Amino acid sequence: MNTPILLTAFGTTATALATYSHLDKKIRSHFPEKEILWSYSSKMVSEPQKGSAYLKPEEALRQLADRGVGKIVVQSLHLLPGTEFHDLQRTVRNSEIACTTGMPLLTTPDDYNEVGEILRPTIAARPDKAILLLGHGTTHPIWTAYTCLETILRRKYGERLFVGVLEKFPDSKALPAEIKAAGFAEVCIIPLLLIAGMHYRRDIVGNGPASWMTRLRENGLAVEAINHGLGLFPGVDALLIRHISEALEVSSRRC
Repeated sequence: MNTPILLTAFGTTATALATYSHLDKKIRSHFPEKEILWSYSSKMVSEPQKGSAYLKPEEALRQLADRGVGKIVVQSLHLLPGTEFHDLQRTVRNSEIACTTGMPLLTTPDDYNEVGEILRPTIAARPDKAILLLGHGTTHPIWTAYTCLETILRRKYGERLFVGVLEKFPDSKALPAEIKAAGFAEVCIIPLLLIAGMHYRRDIVGNGPASWMTRLRENGLAVEAINHGLGLFPGVDALLIRHISEALEVSSRRC
């Protein structure tokens, strides 16, 4: 039986659905013989998604089991193997179907380096600016990945590269002052998020006193913000397709 692919994302507001649509087209084009399905793990997913065959991962897997599907690849569209990914793994383990999970975007050292190269044109086009990648942040032990990513990217681009988070860990409160103290007058924010949804609009470019745009400007910095998430950078689709291909290879060896 042809192994279906279940793409599992956290979910988003309607304005950022274009990223999922873009990735969907790229993945379907690469795997034209595969059935491609979607599920969303967020408890607060947007109404437009709910109106268009919105399913949670456990619901999608249950429906596939009812159809007699014996095995499937479940591809995570999470950025890191953190809390949401481990919740997905628990769901997969409880499924009646033999599931093989495709890993999140940033899992292996090769993934980190590949994302660094994907960002090269954007970073190289701004030689005099500090570059600030802003991710979500977490209390999961994977929080150390942000520091790891900063180390890898600084080897490529030097000390003008900074990685911070919107909440939780690693603590990023001092970053605006650190960027200013390093002698920069301008900074470019790259959202370290798959999609530029609510967190982008509220926590990165929002007008509130806690937004990064406000905090950086209060430190005398001129701020540019890339207006889309990683999912729309050329090459990210290929990275995800590689993860799906690796999972399909593992799945093909299962009885």
